[in-house]
Amino acid sequence: MLCPCGSTLLFNACCQLFITQKQYPSTAEQLMRSRFSAYATKKGQYIFDTYGATPQLKQSVTEIQAWADECLWLALVVHHTTESTVEFSAYYVVDNTLCELREKSNFSLEQGRWRYIDGDITLHNEITFNNGTPTIKRNDICPCNYYSTAWSAKKGKKFKHCCAK
Repeated sequence: MLCPCGSTLLFNACCQLFITQKQYPSTAEQLMRSRFSAYATKKGQYIFDTYGATPQLKQSVTEIQAWADECLWLALVVHHTTESTVEFSAYYVVDNTLCELREKSNFSLEQGRWRYIDGDITLHNEITFNNGTPTIKRNDICPCNYYSTAWSAKKGKKFKHCCAK
């Protein structure tokens, strides 16, 4: 399986190494990509563990896991990075509605490891789908076909036979 983060690497040679803590991200972008992959593969504990100490106090693994489970994470697009910030769009489906979350995330090194501190959401909207609404119908072409970084894309398949399973 290709890595959900949008790299051309296999998951086990990319973000899975971070999620299983066999390696640690060496850049803020690697951490952000691995957090997206953790959402896509439903690994809430990793997402919780990668928060900075202060923001972690406001989080719960249960709530993080519920959000990961509720959504089908399709694709990630990185727009801009600096040493400690990453601006990205995450595309996902929730309640058969295609959405985009665009955020500029801030990261910090804490005890030698990159941690997520906070983010400024600049866009969080429903995307109008090919039927003119944000709701994906069972017989629509699956939205994963429209994102080059979609890790589960099965080209040309209907939603009911692809990501809706």
